[in-house]
Amino acid sequence: MGFRFQRRIKVLRGISVNVSKSGVGVSVGGRGFHTGIDSKGRRYTSGSLPGTGLSWREYRKPSGGPPRSRLAIGIVVAFVIVVALIIMAGMLHSVR
Repeated sequence: MGFRFQRRIKVLRGISVNVSKSGVGVSVGGRGFHTGIDSKGRRYTSGSLPGTGLSWREYRKPSGGPPRSRLAIGIVVAFVIVVALIIMAGMLHSVR
């Protein structure tokens, strides 16, 4: 039996950064339904019935374009930069 590690960090309402053994991903949505990009760069849609343990996840078929891992890393880096800028702007605004 292998060990699993997964941690969801809520950045803004409805936006999460997901950290696992295999890397970092991003998801958008709330409890019961969300869509995102996993740590391997695969796009998915996921749904569940909260409190029941029932869930499903569907991966989208890849289309042409840059490799998914590079695309996912670029999206995550851009997302983190935007969030950092928003946080810094809020901190500067509260100082004044």
